[in-house]
Amino acid sequence: MGHNTRSSTGCPGYRQAALSRRAFLTAGALGGIGLSLSHYLALRAAAPLTLPSPPGGEGRVRGGPARAKSVLLLYTMGGISHHDSFDPKPDAPAEIRGEFRTIPTCVPGIRFSEYVPRLARMLDQFALIRSVQHNQTDHGVGAYYMLRGYPQPDPSLDRPENQKRANPTIGAHVARLLGSPNGLPPYVCVPGLSYLAQIDYYTAGWMGRAYDPFVLRSDPSLPTFGVPGLTPLADVSPTRLDDRVSLARAIDRHCRLLDASPGAKGLGTHYERAFQVLSASRTRRAFDIAGEPDRVRDRYGRTRLGQGCLLGRRLVEAEVPFVTVDDDGWDHHAQVFPGLKQRLPELDRCLTALLDDLRQRGLLQTTLVAVLTDFGRTPVINKSAGRDHWPGVFSVLFAGAGIRGGQVLGASDKIGAEPREGRVSPKDLAATLYHFLGINPFQEYRSLEGRPHKVLDEGRVIPQLVS
Repeated sequence: MGHNTRSSTGCPGYRQAALSRRAFLTAGALGGIGLSLSHYLALRAAAPLTLPSPPGGEGRVRGGPARAKSVLLLYTMGGISHHDSFDPKPDAPAEIRGEFRTIPTCVPGIRFSEYVPRLARMLDQFALIRSVQHNQTDHGVGAYYMLRGYPQPDPSLDRPENQKRANPTIGAHVARLLGSPNGLPPYVCVPGLSYLAQIDYYTAGWMGRAYDPFVLRSDPSLPTFGVPGLTPLADVSPTRLDDRVSLARAIDRHCRLLDASPGAKGLGTHYERAFQVLSASRTRRAFDIAGEPDRVRDRYGRTRLGQGCLLGRRLVEAEVPFVTVDDDGWDHHAQVFPGLKQRLPELDRCLTALLDDLRQRGLLQTTLVAVLTDFGRTPVINKSAGRDHWPGVFSVLFAGAGIRGGQVLGASDKIGAEPREGRVSPKDLAATLYHFLGINPFQEYRSLEGRPHKVLDEGRVIPQLVS
């Protein structure tokens, strides 16, 4: 059997060995320019010509005219306390009302927490939904629902090794159906340092790794910020860079003579396109946050969240269709008020800077900005001076893409425990996001195993946002 494995090109063992050798040699040649195989796999969605069309040839199925070219999703993991931010209850008892004062917004009759004064003055430029509700009480399953429009069917999906069985995120569907117009990855997650990013919760799941996001995993607020896999080594001159790419091509051609399997045939092309992404000036420019003037960086705030939003704007400007700015640190089971005194001003500063910046650059009309979170927090303050998980009702924000600002949709009851009117589900939010991109959310296509799936099984587009 050993002899056959070494000598017969028809043996699966030989093909696997040849492909592994070829991948090893080619990866070694490209490793010298800062592009490892793992980086390439994260980036290969940036090469539209190498991405397979959805099985069945249905391609992109439109749900109507696209109102947005890009979505910038700010995901705040942990669960923002709606009572202490965008849906305060100043007339409720102290154990519900909390410590914060409320302030008027620019919309008569609507009040916010005192710790989001910029957003209070800017309410006429975004829409607020105060009546989102679901039934998932843990962070992972809550985030799963909010990021996909599907409830999590299996608790074991919390483990990274099982994410391939998960429903794809909204961004992954966008990457598959829309692709990228200019070679950049169609789905990018920055900074990629939250717990969700660490456990691979932004995955494309059953759709396949080609539609996973490019996850940055680097803090843009630090002087040491860099993009792993996108920056050639400093000591490699352009001439040596070209030489190493030529070497990789030569190895690729040589190994192709040894093995004619479809997987091996495509590998060299994948590396070629990955190198094109690496060397493209548009890629370097998109991630070059150091090129921003200090006044702009200061305006967003020199925090991970602030600089993540600024990097998100740069990616939208580079026409990336779906950008997730992932954040965490909103899980305040204890000492909720000291915690929010730090976090809310960060959000207030960077979100208003983002909306202003997009508008001034003429990008807000074609960019949908959404601020989502796991769930809200309990109406009653607990014994640790915190608030616990509460999916009964919470608030989210939408702006841009022609959305009429100043709208406050839905309402919670007098203690912020459940919707009083206008209940909205995560499925509705997902349907609305797809609608803005011109995607029919109820189209069907197949997984890698050939099983039929719908982008979204149900949900309604929120009419007030699209009217």
